[in-house]
Amino acid sequence: MFTQPEIIKTKAESNWRWVVLFFTCIMMIGNYYCYDIPAALNSQMDEYFGKPSDFQTLFSLLYTVYSIPNVILPFFGGYFVDRLGVRTCMLVFAVLISVGQLTFAIGLSAKSWPLMFLGRVIFGFGGENLGVANSAILSVWFKGKELAFAFGLNLSIARLGSVFNNLLSPALANDFNIQFALWFGVILCASSIASVLFIASVDRYLDTVLEDSNKREGLLSNVADNDDEKAERKRIRSVSTESVVEKVKFSDIFNYKQVFWILAFICVIVYGCVLPFNNIASALLLERNYFIENPSDCTLIMPDQCETVPGNGPIPICPTSKWYQPPIPTTITYSSIDCSDSYYKTDCTPTYCTRQSDAQVQAGTIMSIPYIISACLSPFLGGFVDRFGMRGIIATISPLMLVIVHSFLGYSNCSPVGPLVGQGLAYSGFASVVWPSVAMVVDDHLVGLGYGIVVSIQNMGLAVFPVIIASIYSDANNEYIPTVELFFVVLAVVGTLIGVYLNFYDHFFLNDLLNAGRKAEPAKERQSESLPAMSNPMRLEGDSDNI
Repeated sequence: MFTQPEIIKTKAESNWRWVVLFFTCIMMIGNYYCYDIPAALNSQMDEYFGKPSDFQTLFSLLYTVYSIPNVILPFFGGYFVDRLGVRTCMLVFAVLISVGQLTFAIGLSAKSWPLMFLGRVIFGFGGENLGVANSAILSVWFKGKELAFAFGLNLSIARLGSVFNNLLSPALANDFNIQFALWFGVILCASSIASVLFIASVDRYLDTVLEDSNKREGLLSNVADNDDEKAERKRIRSVSTESVVEKVKFSDIFNYKQVFWILAFICVIVYGCVLPFNNIASALLLERNYFIENPSDCTLIMPDQCETVPGNGPIPICPTSKWYQPPIPTTITYSSIDCSDSYYKTDCTPTYCTRQSDAQVQAGTIMSIPYIISACLSPFLGGFVDRFGMRGIIATISPLMLVIVHSFLGYSNCSPVGPLVGQGLAYSGFASVVWPSVAMVVDDHLVGLGYGIVVSIQNMGLAVFPVIIASIYSDANNEYIPTVELFFVVLAVVGTLIGVYLNFYDHFFLNDLLNAGRKAEPAKERQSESLPAMSNPMRLEGDSDNI
């Protein structure tokens, strides 16, 4: 199946590493795509379920139930990879995201919220840990070579899965139906399984090549019976033991410095301004910009007749912009319109259904802006931060930008493009500094546990924030503007204050460790060749050398 390469000593010397990189990108696209499907289909799901009064609460739970088990999972993802081997774990986790998305699709088709929640829980068990296995396999194949480039490219392409979801899911739901949009996600998850199988076959083949090569060079001589050489044989035969991980105890959490906890809390605050916002961005943009409620005195010429009746149409005072909801007959309500029904779609309210469809696609496109910016900048920001430092400064500027972003969204009529560009820059900048900063402020053997703690705290916030947002939305008469945006502004202000204190602590107690560039940086080894096994694929993003 494979062409025999020249004699090599490590997988990083093989040209097959580029093939592995390509298929890890494909593997993660399905993961990212399906994670954000509910966000892209927020309004479509609301209509599909008949616009119930408690929809936003139920919708928020789709993300809460995903995050709750992942308060604990980050501590064990690396253990599973080390214990069972990365190839086995990749397959198990890819199957879990497929089963989770399948269950979610079946639940939606049956209009069963409990089944949908179950699907998201299963997806969460696989999705978080698939990123752990992805990190482990890349760290082996690119160790000592193009590790930073590999992680930057992998993250950027994988993040495009979220962009594709925001663009495709609304279009698929409108052109076909919402069920098909979810089943398309199942197909992408199946492609993740196929990618894992191919990666595993290449990886297994290279293990055999390396063992034969090392035997020929005498590296695995039968005479070698000391402990180090036995460990080397085990390393070559199993990728799961490519790196030696020093065991840690959970009691070690008491050994972390104050700066570690500062980073952990600013992380949950800033990410709480970004990811929960993305969950509701589609519905918020429809309310604010692309499917605006028309004035109460805007009616049809013949108010009690369908708009398709000859001579019927909006009265002159109605807004003419296509981003406003058109008037509908007084005999029906907005909540009763089902645009999947031909009566409403073509016979009675075709303008309403057409505008709604266009608005949903437009909202999906605009809400992709932060992810597009992040995908484009990720390969470069890590190198910038490594060279120039400014980690604490950027960690403060990012939430300050989010204060401005959400203030404009909540309290102005400006186009959402500018604020969302700002959110993309803030998101990318913060991610590029917070994760490598964690590795800089803890002892080397505690880096993995440190990341696990930060991700666990982060998931606590991501489990709670959607429920809070749904409560605020409900109390504000089912409107996002401005009260929900005020919530994000408050979070961002708190994040900014924590950032200011972070810089104070860094300057007076760490001798500018975080803000120093490469030349001035204290001689603490970077973490470029070891990847904490507890990293989070959905939100642990930034400098790929230090992930």
